[in-house]
Amino acid sequence: MKTPVCNICLKTGILCPRCQKMLASGEISENEVKISKLLYELTNKYNIAKNITFVRAIEFDNLLILVVGKNDVYEFVRKGGMIIKSLQQNLQTKIRIIEDTKNIKKIVLDLIYPVRILGVNIVYLPDGTKRKKLRIPLDDEKRLPISLKKVKEIVYEITKESIEIVTE
Repeated sequence: MKTPVCNICLKTGILCPRCQKMLASGEISENEVKISKLLYELTNKYNIAKNITFVRAIEFDNLLILVVGKNDVYEFVRKGGMIIKSLQQNLQTKIRIIEDTKNIKKIVLDLIYPVRILGVNIVYLPDGTKRKKLRIPLDDEKRLPISLKKVKEIVYEITKESIEIVTE
């Protein structure tokens, strides 16, 4: 399993000098260390694949976004969502899992699941800049797990691109 913390630290429960230095410099957060340790325990407990990757954690209000490796979202939500449920109980917060990618459509899909995206348009603004506009069905708006404003903030935090989300 790949995490921001090395495997030796996960096994011993004590941070090595390298990981301690990364924590002190802010390269990794205290939350990421805690999540890495919990994931290590849960992978052994639920016998899930050992080749999963936990990249980082992003906190927004009462929501924790876990960024995981390419194609690893399934590993975190399989077996009835036991890993997510355990993490939510231990951390006392709501969790969403997204794949580590720069593809805005994929990020938004992971954040707003089960809501669909009808399409992605590129809007050319008068000042010469471009902005992506994502369209979601009006009927699905009430099924959104998080607000559209939060989705825009999270996407900006991850990709440094501002987007527009509209319902039709």
